[in-house]
Amino acid sequence: MLLSGLLFVLICDIDRVLGASVYKSPNLDDARHWKRTAENYLKQVLSYDENRRMKPSVAKNVIIFVGDGMGIASLSTGRIYKGQRAGRSGEEEQLSFDTFPNTGMSKTYNTDRQVPDSAGTATAMFSGIKTRYGVVGADYTITETNLEAAKVPSFMEWAQEEGKRTGIVTTTRITHATPAACYAHTINRNYECGAKIPVGMKSRIKDIARQLVEDEPGRNMNVILGGGRNCFGAPVPDHLKSEYRFNGAMEKPCLRTDGRNLVTDWQQLKNGTKAQYAWKTADLRAVALDEVDHLLGLFADDHMSYDTIRNRDEDGEPSLSEMTEAAIRVLQRPGSAGFALMVEGGRIDHAHHQNHAHLALAEVVELDRAVETALKLVDLDETLIIVTADHSHAMTFNGYPDRGNDILGFGNRPNATAYETITYANGPGFLQHRWNDTLLTEDADWGTWVKVGQLNRSDITYRHLSAFPLGDETHGGEDVAVFAAGPGASLVRGTFEQNYIAYVMSFAGCMGPAKRLNVACDDEFRLEFNQSSGAAGSHPAAIITPSPPPPVLR
Repeated sequence: MLLSGLLFVLICDIDRVLGASVYKSPNLDDARHWKRTAENYLKQVLSYDENRRMKPSVAKNVIIFVGDGMGIASLSTGRIYKGQRAGRSGEEEQLSFDTFPNTGMSKTYNTDRQVPDSAGTATAMFSGIKTRYGVVGADYTITETNLEAAKVPSFMEWAQEEGKRTGIVTTTRITHATPAACYAHTINRNYECGAKIPVGMKSRIKDIARQLVEDEPGRNMNVILGGGRNCFGAPVPDHLKSEYRFNGAMEKPCLRTDGRNLVTDWQQLKNGTKAQYAWKTADLRAVALDEVDHLLGLFADDHMSYDTIRNRDEDGEPSLSEMTEAAIRVLQRPGSAGFALMVEGGRIDHAHHQNHAHLALAEVVELDRAVETALKLVDLDETLIIVTADHSHAMTFNGYPDRGNDILGFGNRPNATAYETITYANGPGFLQHRWNDTLLTEDADWGTWVKVGQLNRSDITYRHLSAFPLGDETHGGEDVAVFAAGPGASLVRGTFEQNYIAYVMSFAGCMGPAKRLNVACDDEFRLEFNQSSGAAGSHPAAIITPSPPPPVLR
C-alpha cells in the first residue's frame, strides 16, 4: 500500500509539473466547425467512388447499435467468449457484424477530454456535433443560461421531420447518457430526474425524463424500451428486485421527488391512440406489435439486470434481443416512410467500470444476438445498419495463453506467476487481489483482500485484477470500430471523427443536414436514373453502394 501511495503522489506531481504545457484545441470547436469537418470528410469519401458506375440508393431505415464501452479488446474477447460458451475454441468465432462489408475507426475524444464519456460521444454520434464531457444534446458553448442557443438536433429529430417512425432500446435507464442524447438537451447528464438538478436551476432546466415525455422528439417516439422506472416516478414492488447489489457510480439511481408519475402522464398524452405500457416480459409479449403505434416499456427501477443474472420468467425482464425484435416490429409499417432506431447494449460499460469482465463479455454476446435478430427482420437493400461503440475501456487482453484457453482464465505459461488474460489498468479489482499477507489498511469499502487461491473466480461479483485502485474503472481513449451494412455502408471507411457517423446516417437516410448532398434523395433523379439504365450512376453525390452478400447469420 505504501508503494501505491507513493505512485499516486508521483503521478500527481508529474501532472502538476506538466499542467502548464497542456495544449488547447486550435479550432473553435463550435457546432459550425464540427458540421464542416463531417461534411468535408463525407465529400472526400464520395470522391473515392465518383468514377464508379453504381446504382444510387437510399436507406429507408436506419438502425445504429451502440455497445457502450465496447472497445477493440471487448470485441476480441467477446468473440472468443461467444465461441467458448458454445463449446468451441473461440478464436475462430465470428460476431454477427464481423461479416459486414464496411468497417472504419472512430476517434472518440470530447472537446475538452482526451478520454471521453458517453454523453459527449453519444451527442457526437447522433447529432454530428462533438461536445464537452457530460453534456447531452448541446454543443460545447452551453452554459446554465444559454441552453436554447446551444441545443443541437439529433438524427431522431431529422427522421421525424421526414415522417419516419422512431425508437430507442437500451439495457440502461432510458434516461441514461446514450439514449438521452437521442432526445434530450442538458448541461449535465446526471439531471435524469428533478432531484439531481440544483435548486437554483430547477426553474430553468427540465429533467431528462420530463423531456422524453413532454418535448419533441421524445414525445413523438413510437418505441421506448429500457429501464429507469424510478426516474419516471413509477416503481414496482421489492420482490421483483435482483438479489445482487452492484456498487459504483453507475449504479446510483435518480428518485423523483415531485410526486409525478410520468408513465401516467405519457399514457394520458397518448390517449386516443394505439399506445401501450409494459413493465415486465409478459406485458411485452402480450403487445400486438404489428398494430400498436406507441410502446413504452420500463422493465427495471434502475438499470436493467445483467443478462447473466436476468430473471427470465414472465414477471422478469426481456433480453436486449427480444426488445430489439419488438421495436422493429412496431416500427416497420407497410407504406411508411421508414424508421430510425437506436439500440444500446449499455451494461457492457457498467460491468467494465467494476472490473466484472465476465459480465461485460456476456453483454457483448447479447448485443451480438440483438444485431443478429435485426438482420433476420429487415431487408438490407433498404436498411442501413451501423454497429459501433461510444468509447473503449481500460481493459487489456494480454499474456501468452494457449489457443482455446479460457478467455476468463489465466494467461501465464506453466510455472510462471499467475496473472489473468483479461486485466484492467485501474478499478476496484485491485483490492480483491493480493500476493502476500499484507494487512488491509485502506477504507474497508474498497473490498475484501484475500489470497488469490481463495478467490471464487466463478462468483457473479468476482472482479478481474486492476493495476491501480479506483472505485470505478475508467474509460479508454483509443479509437473504436465502426461496422456498416446496407445502403450507405460504403461511406464507413478510414479513420474519422466520431461525429461523422451522424452524417453517414443523414446522407444515407435522406434526412438532416447531409440530405442535400445526396442526389439519390431526389425522387426525380431516381426516376431518371432507372429510365436511363444506370447512366446517371456516376454522379459524384450519389451513394455508391454495390450490393453486398447478406451477412452470415449464426
